Amino acid sequence: RMNLPLPRLCPNCRHAGRIALRNPPKFYKRKCDCLPIKTLEKMDAYKNFATHFHGENPCPTEFETSYAPDRPEIVYCEQCYNSEVV
Repeated sequence: RMNLPLPRLCPNCRHAGRIALRNPPKFYKRKCDCLPIKTLEKMDAYKNFATHFHGENPCPTEFETSYAPDRPEIVYCEQCYNSEVV
């Protein structure tokens, strides 16, 4: 009646596929990945667009995240994230 295609997988298989995309329930201690300008001039890294509360110094914030340290994503602390986005 609505000309919708039939699903190729059963509901349980579709749900298992969505769950497989989530990070594992393990937390890692990490530091904020924002780097001071002095460090960025020496290496080819992501450059911050905004000034952060720590200024020219590396960010001292440590936190737990589900992103492993060997992953390529940049992980910010909440304060640095808000200064970049807001």
